[in-house]
Amino acid sequence: MKIVYFILDKALSSYYSAMEEQVSIIITIIVALLTGGFIILFLENQHVGANVIERYHFVMQPFMHRLSNYFKFLSSAKIYFSINKGTKKDDAEYVFLFNDLMDRLGHFAYPCIMSGQDYPVSKFSAKQLQEICEDINNVWYYWDRKRNYMIEYCSYDSYKAELFGKLDREYLNEVFPHKYDETNFSLGLISDVSGTFYTNVYEPIQHVPFEYERWCKKEDEFKRLTFVTIGLCMGTLVVILLLRYITPLCIMNFLTLLNIALLASCLYKFSKLESLARIVFR
Repeated sequence: MKIVYFILDKALSSYYSAMEEQVSIIITIIVALLTGGFIILFLENQHVGANVIERYHFVMQPFMHRLSNYFKFLSSAKIYFSINKGTKKDDAEYVFLFNDLMDRLGHFAYPCIMSGQDYPVSKFSAKQLQEICEDINNVWYYWDRKRNYMIEYCSYDSYKAELFGKLDREYLNEVFPHKYDETNFSLGLISDVSGTFYTNVYEPIQHVPFEYERWCKKEDEFKRLTFVTIGLCMGTLVVILLLRYITPLCIMNFLTLLNIALLASCLYKFSKLESLARIVFR
């Protein structure tokens, strides 16, 4: 019987000795993942993220300045537009659509006028910005393509616009500096400014808000995966600290391999995130 106890004691001693050695290796790996991999990942991601945000603001702030001043220009300039008395909506549908379109865009000017500031770059989503700029382009489209159907049902008081339009000129010069200084106020001017804004100001940067939103979504996914992996690393350390004598070694080995796999996945997602950051401002 003593021989059996002796053999069992030796076997258990060997097992626990081997387990302690394996646990020591596991702890070394987990600590290396936490202190090395994740700290480097977070620091590098902060650097990439700050760079992307800085470049995004560098591109979008001038655009939002011009957009805000376009709204203010249109809001002031459309005051001198009127639909002829007695005009029925059924007879002049395009005129009423044109008027509603300018009213809708003109309303965007009020927050800018009241605050004395431009819209922040985060005010509109990429989709909202696209819809707004398509409406701006439609101002050009209605007058440029449909004026023959509209001209007999509406009028524009160019004399009053020139007489009282000092602020309008200032707003317009913020959108297109001195481009229209020699052009009188008219529906043709409003149409041309709108079309030029869409083609020369919005179209060159139209991909940027969409790519930036895509980058933000990917960064959020990366952060969530990183937090999950860190949580699993901490959980593995807690298991080793409190339950290592009752937890099978194979489970601890599995958790360690899972942590390594998740870190590899984080590294892969980060490389994709970095590549996308370069695409945003291609």
